[in-house]
Amino acid sequence: MTLIEDTRNKVGKHKNVEAYCKQKGIELVRQKLEYGDYQIPGGTITIDTKRNLDEVATNLINRSHRDSIRFWNEIRNANQSGVKLVILVEHGGDIKTINDVPKWRSQYSPVTGRRLIDEMIRCEFSYGVVWKFCDRRSTGKRIIDILTGKEKL
Repeated sequence: MTLIEDTRNKVGKHKNVEAYCKQKGIELVRQKLEYGDYQIPGGTITIDTKRNLDEVATNLINRSHRDSIRFWNEIRNANQSGVKLVILVEHGGDIKTINDVPKWRSQYSPVTGRRLIDEMIRCEFSYGVVWKFCDRRSTGKRIIDILTGKEKL
């Protein structure tokens, strides 16, 4: 099996994913992807990883931030191209599903979990975005399971 990692990801940023692929004999190839961070060749699902809900909040709510503009364009373009975009948030702890987001509190901004979940749900209904959550130790396995259909969307 081959897993494509977007070249815009910094080399070594996801050592946990690299280690999982190596352990499982999965070839990890760096190639420019139009959407997301990971995809299998010829696949119609792409996964964009986020390190935590603070990064998600910056991407979704801080509309003047360059990462937010790029992120919203990616969401819209993936949807228009028929690519299913899965956002895998490596938040861990007590955030296991989108239903846990309202109890989240940012350490860095005034954004509340309630405000954030509203934007996440808007992405889900307007653009077909699927939100998944994991602990950083399971990111590699979750990426492979989602892209191969072992984990249902």
